[in-house]
Amino acid sequence: MSSIPNSAMPHAKVHHDDDHKPKPPKPPKAAASDWVEDATDAAKAGLATATDAVKSHPKTAIAVGATVIAGIAAAIAAPALRAKDSAEKKPDPKKPEPKKPAKAKKPH
Repeated sequence: MSSIPNSAMPHAKVHHDDDHKPKPPKPPKAAASDWVEDATDAAKAGLATATDAVKSHPKTAIAVGATVIAGIAAAIAAPALRAKDSAEKKPDPKKPEPKKPAKAKKPH
C-alpha cells in the first residue's frame, strides 16, 4: 500500500462503477455532416463576436461597413472601366506617311 495521499495524485482514483457499465455506442455520423456542423458552429461564433463588436462600437461598425461596400463597388466597377478605356484608346489603323527625300548637302 502506498503512503502517497490521493489528493496528491488525483488521476489515481478508483473507478469501480465505470468498469461495470458499458458505454452505449455512438451512432455513426456521415463525414460530411461533421465538417458542416463545425463550419456552422464557427460561423455562429463569428457572428456572435461581430454582433458584440457592433453593439459596443456602432460608429466604427458603420465606417467599416461603408469601407466594405466601397471596396465591393470598386471591385465590380474597375474591370468595366478598364474595358471601356481600352476600347476608346485603340488607335485607328493609319497608312504610314511617305518619307520626304533628304536635302542634298552643299559642297564647301
